[in-house]
Amino acid sequence: MLRSYVISSVLLLATAFPVEAKDGPNILLVMVDDMGFSDLGCYGSSIDTPVLDGLAANGLRFSSFYNTGRCWSTRAALMTGVHQHQAGKAMSFGANAPRAYQGNIPRSLPFLSELLHTQGYATYHLGKWHLNNRTNRIAESWPLGRGFNRSYCIASQNNFFAPWTMRDEDEIIRRPKDRSQWPSDYYITTALTDRAVENLDEHFKVQGDIPFFMYLAHTAPHFPLHAPQETIEKYLGTFKHGWDEERKRRLSYLESTGLVSGTLPERDEVVSAWETLTENEKDQWDVRMAIHAAMIDIVDQQLGRVINKLRQHQALENTLILFLSDNGASAEKLVRGDGHDPDALPGSGETYLCLEAGWSNAANSPFREHKMWMHEGGISTPLIVHWPKGVRKSGAISHQVGHVLDIVPTLAEVAGFDLPEHVHYQGSSLLRAIKKPQQRDTRVLFWEHVGNKALRIGDLKIVQELGKPWELYNIAEDRTETNDLSQLLPTMLTSMVKFWDDTAREIGVVEWDRLEEFHPNYAKDYRRK
Repeated sequence: MLRSYVISSVLLLATAFPVEAKDGPNILLVMVDDMGFSDLGCYGSSIDTPVLDGLAANGLRFSSFYNTGRCWSTRAALMTGVHQHQAGKAMSFGANAPRAYQGNIPRSLPFLSELLHTQGYATYHLGKWHLNNRTNRIAESWPLGRGFNRSYCIASQNNFFAPWTMRDEDEIIRRPKDRSQWPSDYYITTALTDRAVENLDEHFKVQGDIPFFMYLAHTAPHFPLHAPQETIEKYLGTFKHGWDEERKRRLSYLESTGLVSGTLPERDEVVSAWETLTENEKDQWDVRMAIHAAMIDIVDQQLGRVINKLRQHQALENTLILFLSDNGASAEKLVRGDGHDPDALPGSGETYLCLEAGWSNAANSPFREHKMWMHEGGISTPLIVHWPKGVRKSGAISHQVGHVLDIVPTLAEVAGFDLPEHVHYQGSSLLRAIKKPQQRDTRVLFWEHVGNKALRIGDLKIVQELGKPWELYNIAEDRTETNDLSQLLPTMLTSMVKFWDDTAREIGVVEWDRLEEFHPNYAKDYRRK
């Protein structure tokens, strides 16, 4: 079996905490991978997510929360509280690349887990990491070297039923080469939850008076689209109405709840109108969305097990739960890992399918573009906050603009400690917005990834796709970015572009064309294929 290490209570007892923990809440931070803005039931989809819907109904939903548009860059910003460029994690091009693109996070930059650890929190990591240094893959690059007491880490996945490599605490576990030795009952989303539940049981048994920080980082619903067949079957036929109709339904829900309103942007030009597809093509695409839905459904089911465990230990009342996605849904089309067997059951470990642009458009409804773009579809995430002791207005919606950069200062304020003065943190605490959802402060937010750019100042946003002109939108009136104001407000556009340029220079951004020597195989147009 891939999982061979059992947590020892002796080791847990031996864990040293630098200071006595304050009376802060437990913190459960749940991040999913490549999930669209409207993929949850409480954000507009027909996917069954009763656990997350329940957390939202008894907590708070954010309508305008942002990530950085890519897996590792979001995780770098989340864990450090600074832009990925400042953390050296804009890309991972090696030691010869400009500092921001080397892929090496300096040891002097503390992670959120380290900050909470020094405050007496017991710290647990489960799942995706994507933050180990590019040129220094020693132990301190992994969760146990960055403030986590326990870690069950996906080092290399590519198969939800048989991950290639796991780091179980400090033990590296590689998948057997002999396929007959692969586990028959393993699924990574469930396995991560198994360990999370074990961690919680041990925590409350041995050191229940100490608050915990648990970072549960699922890889679902990232490609390859893999899920148990019985859950896939639940959704077969559900999406035969197609991606165009799905987008309309989701927008209708979002408008009815007051989360988001706007005009649906045009479908991606590479995507065919649903009605032009053959019945066989519709069946094949329906299956893909069914697998995507099944993966999210299982995340929700498994989170329910964690919630029940907290309830069992009477800890739910004072546990702050945050749920979000690292970027928008992906339009990527590729095959890697174990390859793709076209004759195997879709969604099984022998297949390698992606959501692709049509369904990614729907998953990111009602926004434009996808993962890696700085338009709203690439950088918008649902954010659910549940904290019975701290969130009094159940079912509320906050329109406060927020960013993953805000997580570090928010949790510092929640846990009651000051952040290190030597780090120039880029975010702001959201505790005021959490406690009083009707409050809304003006924000300035900056984005850049692979040459795609954006800046938001208050309600105005400029955005540029690599190789195309800048666009300007009033996001308060036009969240779906359908009415470009750049020609009507040229002076404002020029001013905001200068602000973007100044910020980029300050944090170490390098124009993407100048980085070509470091990414000869990183085709500029591969994202459109």
